[in-house]
Parts: sequence; structure tokens; C-alpha cells
Amino acid sequence: MLELAKGNLEDEHYKRLQSLGLKSLPLSNLFKKFDWAGIVEILSVVTDETTRDELPLLINGLEEKRKRILEFKENADLVLSQLEDTDRMLRNKEKEVLKIKKGMDEKGKLFKIYPEPFRSFFSEYLGLYEGELVLAKRLNVNWQRDLRKKEIITYDETLYVHFIKDFNAFAESLISRHQLGLEYRWNSEKDIQKVTPWSDVSENGKYKLPSSFNDPLIDAMNHLNQELLEIQEKRLTIKEKLKSMKSKTVHSYMEMTKVANFLSTIDLKRHREIQYKALKWLYQRGFIAVAAFTLPNKKKADIFAYNASQQIIIFEIKVSQEDLDTDTKWIDYFPYCHDFYFLTPPELASSVTEKIKDVDCGQYVDTGSGLKLVKADHRQVTEIDQQDELIFAAGQLLSRKFVYGY
Repeated sequence: MLELAKGNLEDEHYKRLQSLGLKSLPLSNLFKKFDWAGIVEILSVVTDETTRDELPLLINGLEEKRKRILEFKENADLVLSQLEDTDRMLRNKEKEVLKIKKGMDEKGKLFKIYPEPFRSFFSEYLGLYEGELVLAKRLNVNWQRDLRKKEIITYDETLYVHFIKDFNAFAESLISRHQLGLEYRWNSEKDIQKVTPWSDVSENGKYKLPSSFNDPLIDAMNHLNQELLEIQEKRLTIKEKLKSMKSKTVHSYMEMTKVANFLSTIDLKRHREIQYKALKWLYQRGFIAVAAFTLPNKKKADIFAYNASQQIIIFEIKVSQEDLDTDTKWIDYFPYCHDFYFLTPPELASSVTEKIKDVDCGQYVDTGSGLKLVKADHRQVTEIDQQDELIFAAGQLLSRKFVYGY
């Protein structure tokens, strides 16, 4: 290892490796993987007092840190991706709505050159479908038949839509009928009996167009303006969330990669001491308990325990503020236990209380002489995911440790 270290480590870290002597053997796997970043990180915290038994703890701490950084990055990437997808969808929707709005504005300007009552008639009876003027409401039956015969309007049997093919001719025909005193508006009492099948026609004469803007043009424009405003407000909110999320993600990621306490020898010792104390405490209360137990979702529980009634408890031990603040995986333990508890030294009790204030789970504190219940887990869990398999795996792990010592 020293030969490999010569060309890859700075003098300070090389000397620390030398000072460890045979105690450095647990680092051999990291050397085989050429994991110089990991080796440097561990050598940065070792001292002359570091024992051989403490090096595996440091290696486990390194792996745990890397795992949490990866989980954090994956979760952050997922949230950012979802926000960006939403923003992209809203952006496309905004373009679509603006395009339709432009078409409506152009048609609205066209209507304004006509005096009343024609302008109001256009706004009530005409709509817009994919940029084309259509009938939003039935006309007087005789007039509508005459318009179709003259091909001023055409009917699309596939879309069930009447398109205005020649608006100028349509307007001239309307003005002519008005001047002659002829009916041109829909009259449900007179016209509905002339339509076949009349039972399918609504009394107000409105068509059910295959569009979200199937109201008369004036109503459709109001609806469109409102939808555009809502889309723009949502996009603004998404942009703010993205900006905040990116800033927070970078800051949090940098914090996580720099957390020295993950590799603090003192904290690792304290973690092991509390873990041993909790295992003993659970055994005295009729539980079979195992440490560092891997769950089906690949998360590792500090302590997994069960009793004769097959009640399953998981303890998550925290001994540093940084570890507590950056841990996001603890809720993933819930499907595999009846009761979940944080277990910490007294100085972290208030931080845990704050962390779980909106979550129903429990909390214990190591008082030095024993474990003190701060908050019970009141979840009413009736079914545990893969309960029989979990209990068998825990028993098998205990058996392996007894037989092989690890």
C-alpha cells in the first residue's frame, strides 16, 4: 500500500499512512479500488490514537456519507426534473393559447367594423376552432340551410363543425336579412321542430364543438385571457421554485460534501456506544435486535428489532447535528416497522422534536443511565411490508454473526 501511496498521496497523508503501520490493513480494499479520494478523506481524520478497530468505522462512515450524498442528489434531480417538465408543458401551453388569442384578436377587429346589432350577433353566434371561424350557435334554420346551399358555410361531418368559409358573404347575407325584416337568430320554439333529429338539439342552440374554446367568441376571449393569466402565474411560481431549488440544492450539496462529522472518530465511537446500549436495552425487554440491518428498499436501519408478538421496531441513531440535518431517508423505514424512533444524545433532543413535529413517529434520548421515551409512535400499523421475510433475514444475520463473527 505504501508503494501505491507514494505517487498518489501528498506527503501529509503519506506520513499518516506510515504512522498507522499494520493498523492500516482495513484500508486495503480502498487501495484495490484506487479510491484515492476516500483514502485521503479517512487519513485526514486519523490520529496517532486511532485504533485498528476504528478504521472500519471510518470506512463505514465514508460509505454512508457517499450514499446519502447520492440519495440527496437523485432526489434533488428528480424534483428539478419534474419542475422543469411542468415549466416546459406550461410554456408550450402558453404558446398555444397566445396563438389562439392572436387569431381571436384578429377576428375581433374584423367584427368591430360592423355596427350594432351585427357586432353583438357575431360575438354571440360565432366561435373559433383551430384559428378558423365556426358557428358556435345555430342560426335560423332556413337561413342556415340557405348559407350551406351557397357554400358560405360548410359542414365537416368528421368534426361536427360548421366552418364559415366566406365571412364577407356571411356578413352581407346577415345585413340583408336584417334590412328585409327576416329572421336570422335561433328561435327554439320555431326552429327546434325543423331540425332532425330535433331531440339532439339543445334549446339554446349552442353547438358542442371539439375545442376548449367552444363558447361564443366574446365568452371564449374572456375565458382565453383568464387561462393565459393563470398559465403565466403558474409559470412564474415554477420559475421561482426552480431558482430556489437550484440554489438550495447547490448549497446543501456543498454542505454535505464538506461535512467532516460524518467521519468524526468521536461521533462514530459515540454512535457505536449508543447502538450497543440500545441493543442491550431492547434485549432486556424481550426483543431480538440486530444492528446495521439492510431493508428490502436497500436502506440500512441502525437497529431492527422484533419480539414474540412480532412487533417490529426500528431505531435511527443520530449523534451529530449535521447527520440529523442532512438525513432524508428515515421516512423510508416506515413501511417495515410498527414503531419508528429516533435515538439521540440529550443535546439533539430539541432538534429531533422539531424535525418530526409534523410526522407521527417516536423519539428516545440516551440519558447516560438508560433510554428515556420523549415521544411515542402513535401510528396504528396493521400490516408490515414483507414482515415474515424481514424477521427471517434478521435471524439469519444474527446466525451469521455468531458463526462467522461478522
